[in-house]
Amino acid sequence: MPIDHTATFPAGPDDVLAVLTDEAFLRDYARALGARLESVESIPDGGNPRTTVRLVVPTLGIPAVFTRFVGREVAVADRRNWTADGDGGHRGVLLVEGRILGRTAAVRGERRLRPTADGTRSTVTGEAEVDAPVVGRQAEAAVRELAMVVLRREDDVLRRWLGTPD
Repeated sequence: MPIDHTATFPAGPDDVLAVLTDEAFLRDYARALGARLESVESIPDGGNPRTTVRLVVPTLGIPAVFTRFVGREVAVADRRNWTADGDGGHRGVLLVEGRILGRTAAVRGERRLRPTADGTRSTVTGEAEVDAPVVGRQAEAAVRELAMVVLRREDDVLRRWLGTPD
């Protein structure tokens, strides 16, 4: 199930990346999701930062057909590896995974931070995948919708950190 999300920020790609990889931002972002933070790690890695956030996320908003199987919360690992793209921007490889009843639900993709005349254009593309043969497509649609909600909340927190409320 495809994921495609675009946002703009009135700050340069380097500044946006600095916030996205700041441990305090990642903690604030987890709070905005209503998640319980298990751990957060941000490694500069010589200009190619990596972040790992482990959360226990409430399942509010998941379609009722799935909540009876999932329960009230699910553990999620969010990993992002960043590199410079050579055009003044950055490319982050994203992997967000959770295990539900022995099955893996994942969002795999990338986030691009590209310079614009007014700041940065952020584009997230990827796929929601659920390893469940019978209900896979329905579950993937639910994971996709949740991913879109998470991306919008992340954008809201990012704008606040950049000093721009809208």
